Amino acid sequence: MNKGILFLITLLISHKTVIHAAPMNFKDSVTSMTTISKNYSYLESSYAISSKESFGININENKGDTYKLKAGEFFYLRRLMRVNKINSQTNLWLFTGAGMVNVKKNIKDDDYLYLSPTLQFDYETKRIFSLISQQIMRVGNQNFDTTKIEGGVSFYETTFNETQPWILLKTRKTKTVDSKTEYTPTLRFINKSLFGEVGVNLDGDPSFHLMYTF
Repeated sequence: MNKGILFLITLLISHKTVIHAAPMNFKDSVTSMTTISKNYSYLESSYAISSKESFGININENKGDTYKLKAGEFFYLRRLMRVNKINSQTNLWLFTGAGMVNVKKNIKDDDYLYLSPTLQFDYETKRIFSLISQQIMRVGNQNFDTTKIEGGVSFYETTFNETQPWILLKTRKTKTVDSKTEYTPTLRFINKSLFGEVGVNLDGDPSFHLMYTF
C-alpha cells in the first residue's frame, strides 16, 4: 500500500494536467486528485486514452465504528453519454474498478480481490451543479455499496481568470461501514487550473479535496 501511495504522489508532481469538473479530460491528459477526511480518504491519477475513456489507479481508505477498508485498484472509466446545451452539460459515467481490499473488523482482517462498478450521473451549468453516484462492492459476503448525492450553486458567474466560489451539500454512505449518512456542507473554489474544496460534516470533522494543473 505504501509503495502505491508513493507511485501516485510521483504522478501528481510529474505530470501536466488540465482539470475540469468532469472526472475525465481530453485525449492524452492526466488527471490527479486527492481527498482527505476523518473517515474517507483517497489518492487517484488517470490517463485519458480518448475523449471518452481513461485508465487509472486509486488508493483509498474507508472506516467506520467497527469496519475499516483499505483498497488499491486499477480502474477503467467510460463516458456513456454526454448532452451539451448552450448553458448546461449532462453526463453519465461508468467506472469499473478491480483490485484488492483489506477488510478489518475489530482484531480480524482479511484480504479480498474485488470487481466494483460505479454509475455516476451529473448535471451542471455555470451556476448549478448536481451529482448522483452508486458504487456496487460486495466482498467477503458483505455489502459495501456506496451512495453519493451532491448538489450546489455558485455565488456568481465569473470569467476564466477569476476565482469562482460554490457552496454545496455532499452526502455519502457506505453500507455496513457507515451507521448513518454523512452530510458535509462544502465550499468549492475554481480558478484556472486550481480546483479545491473545504468542508465540515455535521459531526464537525473537516474534509479537503484538491485537483491541480501542473
